[in-house]
Amino acid sequence: METTVDLSWLCLVIPIGIIAVAAILGTCSRLRYARRIREAQARGAFADMDTPKNKSRFRRFAVLALMGTLGLMLSLVMLIQPWINLRLPIGVFIAAFVVFGIMGSVGGYLMQREINRRL
Repeated sequence: METTVDLSWLCLVIPIGIIAVAAILGTCSRLRYARRIREAQARGAFADMDTPKNKSRFRRFAVLALMGTLGLMLSLVMLIQPWINLRLPIGVFIAAFVVFGIMGSVGGYLMQREINRRL
């Protein structure tokens, strides 16, 4: 008589464990970063951000990131929704998805760089 061991549960447990560890480590990292920002804010490192020059600069970064995010979402919806029939090749939607994704990433990166410069 043979006995078999069913290890199919590992296919579910291992990815969940990896995701849980990544979530915990990511949350700890974000909390440390938030603490650094709060400490810098308490000592006045962000006081110069209210000047008109810096306000307009951050507004441009925010608009760039917002346009990228909204465009990314819109192109994704148009890509996956079957009821939208624009008769365009799928490559157009994928190209728009990539371009808007890059725009959002660049806007977020520039904003984060300005914040990290003051830390």
